[in-house]
Amino acid sequence: MQLKSSQLAVISCCLALQAFILVVLNAFIPILAGADYIWIAFQAWAVYFLAGCSPKGGIKAFIGYATGIAASIAIIELIGMLSFLPSPAGINFAMALAVFIVVIPAIMSEAFKNMIPALFIRSGAFFGLLGLMHGEGLTGWELHFAVARVELVYCAVGLLFGYITVFWRGKYEASLSKKGSQ
Repeated sequence: MQLKSSQLAVISCCLALQAFILVVLNAFIPILAGADYIWIAFQAWAVYFLAGCSPKGGIKAFIGYATGIAASIAIIELIGMLSFLPSPAGINFAMALAVFIVVIPAIMSEAFKNMIPALFIRSGAFFGLLGLMHGEGLTGWELHFAVARVELVYCAVGLLFGYITVFWRGKYEASLSKKGSQ
């Protein structure tokens, strides 16, 4: 359906209101997540649309997020196990080999309908968030679980907001179609 500017303005205002609500709710989300990283929710909200704008796609995205986190943890743990390897010319060979080893089953998980883009988005975010949260005094598995918790809580919230967006926009566009057919 081709929307008129006035109709698109309604959608824009509703989306802005929804984003406003998310920011207001973020006063409470860190209690569940353990830290405040609302950008993850906005990122997941966008991925909901890339996943097909459906609950099934949202679940696929969440599974992709979880496997991306698991892949990141596997890489980190493998780097530790391979740390005895030399680093010629400044090349972190342990990291390169760990990434090589973990990426193979990560990509193979596509055979089980895993959403590979979500896996990579969340894996990259995991490493970024790991660096941000490293200064909070957590180490090892305690840090891995803290980062995973933050990511998964905010991802769930973002996917929920994606679902809500598609739901109300569908209702709005259906009401426009109904008016147009009368």
